[in-house]
Amino acid sequence: MIEVALNFLSFIKMLLENVPELKSVYDEHIDDYDELLEHVFMGDVTRFVEKLYKSDPNSECLIRILNFIDKAFLAEDKKLQELISVSFLENLSQDEESYLGIKQLLSDALRRELSLYESNT
Repeated sequence: MIEVALNFLSFIKMLLENVPELKSVYDEHIDDYDELLEHVFMGDVTRFVEKLYKSDPNSECLIRILNFIDKAFLAEDKKLQELISVSFLENLSQDEESYLGIKQLLSDALRRELSLYESNT
């Protein structure tokens, strides 16, 4: 079996393989845009994560998503890191009560990156 490298080009496909619960989000995205828009889709993933956290903060699916995103962020692919930073982390709503809980579930690397977007209020 050939192992596919985790990079910008393989990320969404691998994310869907690791988190099949996102398939309906992906299908809706394709229906809306007729193509994959990676940055827009990651905004959809952010909203999915926030909704999932609100319904079950201990969800195994939630942990799988965040672990996979963390693994991808640590890959040596700047374009993939940018996708995760500006289209997942930056989209986390600081106004939501789920924000601090989700933040605690993130790895140190993702929390450091998230801090770049936090309000200075």
